[in-house]
Amino acid sequence: MCPFNNTTHHVSPPRISPTEWAEPETDDHNFTLLHSFWYITGALTLQGAGPHPKALSGRVVSAIWWIFAVLLLACYFANFNCVLNSKSKHISITSFEELANQDVIDYGTIANGSTMLFFKNSNNPVYRRIHQHMERKKSYVSTMQEGVRLTQEGNFAFIGEAVSLDLAVARSCKLTRAEELISMRSYSIGAPLGSPLVKNLTIAILQLSESGELTHLREKWWANSCDGSDEAHTSEALNPHDLRGLFLLLGLGLGIGLLLALLELLSRARNRAKDGKKSCCSVLTSELNRRFGSGPEGTEQENSDKIKA
Repeated sequence: MCPFNNTTHHVSPPRISPTEWAEPETDDHNFTLLHSFWYITGALTLQGAGPHPKALSGRVVSAIWWIFAVLLLACYFANFNCVLNSKSKHISITSFEELANQDVIDYGTIANGSTMLFFKNSNNPVYRRIHQHMERKKSYVSTMQEGVRLTQEGNFAFIGEAVSLDLAVARSCKLTRAEELISMRSYSIGAPLGSPLVKNLTIAILQLSESGELTHLREKWWANSCDGSDEAHTSEALNPHDLRGLFLLLGLGLGIGLLLALLELLSRARNRAKDGKKSCCSVLTSELNRRFGSGPEGTEQENSDKIKA
């Protein structure tokens, strides 16, 4: 029994095609709205849900929907697998404690530099572990450029001064710097004791700072222009526009199926019009009324025509 009455209808190729639904007055229509939802749900879960369409138009729509469902699931699982692999291979390190507690990424600093001496002479257990690791692995580098190159090659973290690292990050979109800072130090300009240059340099630096020239120079040379690139690399979710080809295929398939169903119904109407010596338009209108809400009226008119004949 159909769960919907005669006032609830949906437009679909199986409902229009005479091969699928030859006699609306006597035959039960298998593809009701409820069964259509059940059929497409079965396709999404890759499970068959009968009965299957018999007409060419219904089979085209069914095949297109199955292809759409398989490709959609394939895209989803492929993207899901890439996300899992990306998260498992890339470790996000935000502090020196996290760096010391892992053994996947190697790390080092400039040999015999101030940073190395800081870790060597520190009483902090985490910093001492970092120094012991660098001594054991001999992961020191000779220059800043070598440390940046090893970091760009991957699986290496370079420890250095924040100002120098910020400049390297600003010039290379493949690099990023952790937010944690230790051993904050300032830069100064040295001069002989009692030299008049000290006062002049102090006044000049203050003037540059108050005028905003120092801020302008920092933004000019340390500005990072890789914000868009970082977002492109971190965004791995599927977007609707990435699947526009699949939805275009689905819409094209539905359009072809509906066109085939209309052609099947038009062919049936022409044959009936030829046999009954009536106009094709009147027979086609009667067929559509029988399928979409005016069944009794269409049936009475056809029976009256047969009686007159």
